[in-house]
Amino acid sequence: MCCNIAAMNRRQELLGRLERVGPGLRRRLGESERHADFLARFGGVTLYQVGALRHLVKQGPLTMNELAARMEISPSSATQLVDRLVHHGLVVRNPDPDDRRVLRVAVSGPALDAVRDFEKVTSQRLETLVAPLTDDELDVLASLAERIADVPAATPGGATHDVPAGLV
Repeated sequence: MCCNIAAMNRRQELLGRLERVGPGLRRRLGESERHADFLARFGGVTLYQVGALRHLVKQGPLTMNELAARMEISPSSATQLVDRLVHHGLVVRNPDPDDRRVLRVAVSGPALDAVRDFEKVTSQRLETLVAPLTDDELDVLASLAERIADVPAATPGGATHDVPAGLV
């Protein structure tokens, strides 16, 4: 019994350490400032919409079903999301060259430049943040982060749900 209590205490201590470093990591990555700058550039855009834009920039024009699958949302949610992005002038719907019944969603010119700038800054900040780590340490960190990202997130009540892709 004493060993179980010690192990639980150790785990609580480690979790506390992780909670304490979270804000510092976000600050070092400049997460909130970068998102705020991007959102201000295209007033009214949500982080979820930024996630959709990032997918579209990385994969090119996608159908609603393809975007929904990559973001792990329903096709109707993807349609609503794209409707808002079209309203903000950040994406356009174009007919598929092979099947005119299908529409492909593509990022507009100004949004494309902004997302590419956003991605570049993100990569530079991450590179700076992990610069003190050796390749072996970075491999361990990447492996652990991938393992955590593959586990459904727990809600305060203990139930689990998947974290939407593109927001991570």
